[in-house]
Amino acid sequence: MKKLILALAIVFMIAGSAYADDLRISDVIEKLPSLKQGIAYSMFDNDLCYLSTIEILNWKGIALEGGYSSKDKIVGVVSYELLKLKDLGVTIPLLDLITARVGVYAGFGNLNLTESFTDDGGNSGDWGLSLTLLDIRF
Repeated sequence: MKKLILALAIVFMIAGSAYADDLRISDVIEKLPSLKQGIAYSMFDNDLCYLSTIEILNWKGIALEGGYSSKDKIVGVVSYELLKLKDLGVTIPLLDLITARVGVYAGFGNLNLTESFTDDGGNSGDWGLSLTLLDIRF
């Protein structure tokens, strides 16, 4: 019993001297990547679709993005920034979100890992050109 009381006393003494920084939600949100919203033209279907991606890597204006397509596919995009209205001095609240990035995307959907990639409809791929229009940062 004496050992238990001694152990509890040590734990409370250590816990009482512990220091934790204040957690601010705004600091956490600043670290989140921005959501990039755009459109893509599928070379397989000859159709437009909607893309929502986040930036994974960026090197000298060339970005690797990962996200989701409206055709129920997980996509990867390699894009390059052409124009950003915020850099041109636009300060209007909604217009400063507009960013023009062109790129190439590739995606996979309906993944079936138990069978090989065949044309039976189990696995589907897609690729095409993309245009990112909005860069939303919370």
